[in-house]
Amino acid sequence: MKKILLFLFLLNCFYGLAQNDETFVDSQVAQIMAQLEMQENPEYFSRKDYCIENVQMFVMPDGSRCSSASTYYSVYVFWKEDDKLKIQKFDNCGSFVPLLLNNEKLMKKVSKMKTALKTEEVKPYANETQVTHPTANMSPQSCRKEYIFKLQGETFEKSFSELDLSEGSENKNLNAKHNNSLLLIDLDKEISSIISEFEMKGKFYREK
Repeated sequence: MKKILLFLFLLNCFYGLAQNDETFVDSQVAQIMAQLEMQENPEYFSRKDYCIENVQMFVMPDGSRCSSASTYYSVYVFWKEDDKLKIQKFDNCGSFVPLLLNNEKLMKKVSKMKTALKTEEVKPYANETQVTHPTANMSPQSCRKEYIFKLQGETFEKSFSELDLSEGSENKNLNAKHNNSLLLIDLDKEISSIISEFEMKGKFYREK
């Protein structure tokens, strides 16, 4: 009898745990982008971060639990509204409260970089010894960042893996110097700094 009760308890915990995949995250982001498209001359961009098979679980504001179905995805959307720059985070477990950024010049800077951001290409990892697949010591090999830009009426996408930027001590990346010189990567570092500061100060609050 005790075993049956334990089984039912574990089963209840399993079904009480929300698990959402990338499609769920993309649907949330698509909703806010649709709202932004209704603005006059909309300009915005987003960054999706993920590492393959990195699973995360959270306790939600109502006390329930949620985890990524497999890979954990976090997306950050930046847009200008009423001459103010905003950022909103989304992940497998829902959306976060939009926040104001004390950096109104960022969107103007991104808009001026449009041509370079659109034309520059991040070259894939290339090993000087012609190794076509990363080995175990070439970490991080599965972490990626994906950007979507809507600038001056045009939408385009850019993506890269952290491996593409790595120098490598034993396995030299022939494209590392080129990749790290791109404006996209400079922008990415600035975005990462902004996100890290918000995360460190605990400013991302889940919407109820």
